[in-house]
Amino acid sequence: MSSRRVVAICLAIVMSSSGSAFAQPSSIGSEPAGPPPKDWTFDIGPGVVMAPWFEGSANYRILPIPNLDLRYQRDKVFISARDGVGGTLLDIDGFKAGPILRYRFPRNQGDGGYLFGTGNVPFTVEGGGFLRYDQPFLAAKVELRRGLGGSNGLVFDALVDGKVRLSDTVFLSGGPRLSVTDGTYNQAYFGINATQSINSGYAQYYPGAGLRSVGVGTSAVWRVSDKITFVAFGSYNYLADTVANSPIVTGPGGSRNQFLVGSALSWRFSW
Repeated sequence: MSSRRVVAICLAIVMSSSGSAFAQPSSIGSEPAGPPPKDWTFDIGPGVVMAPWFEGSANYRILPIPNLDLRYQRDKVFISARDGVGGTLLDIDGFKAGPILRYRFPRNQGDGGYLFGTGNVPFTVEGGGFLRYDQPFLAAKVELRRGLGGSNGLVFDALVDGKVRLSDTVFLSGGPRLSVTDGTYNQAYFGINATQSINSGYAQYYPGAGLRSVGVGTSAVWRVSDKITFVAFGSYNYLADTVANSPIVTGPGGSRNQFLVGSALSWRFSW
């Protein structure tokens, strides 16, 4: 497997886990106390994650992940492996809103051994907007995105997090997550058309719009120094509604229970 392919798989796991625990430290706009940020910050470092082979898979793999995050004044502009590409246009009384772009790398029928014959889902850019509310002990965020190519599906994600600061350098957060997707998205990732049924042996299945998953995510952030930060994260999502009845999920290689755990270390450069 080429290094480019490995990087794509790693980023696919991170980006397809929208609202996951891995995204919490920056997605809710909070982190342990430290020196005031400069205009530009760039975080880079290694990480590792254990995640399903594909959404709905019962089998897991462990992979390295890149931790890359470039920001201007925290979140006025951001380019992040965790949070996508976006910016804040509205910032009033704890409410922030703006545009967001996320990436969903291809899902190939060779992934995990149980997708053969189901075809590939192409690379997708998801464009939309976010609304976030942030207070010292509570944060909430919603995103609405539409696939621009690839699945062409509509995705609504929501999370609420309680936040606990154990010290000036240690910060905990966690809470419920929810995701709703339309029939176009669900057909791309969980549906089986007539041709796919013949090629894969799965029964035909045409899911409509509905609740994609409910779950919980949590993370712990430790600011080791002004430049170095360590984060451990985990999430659990339970596939629901029409998605859960997909032959991909109910078949021998599938599961409604989706877990993700990992950790990352980052070095910060600022100017």
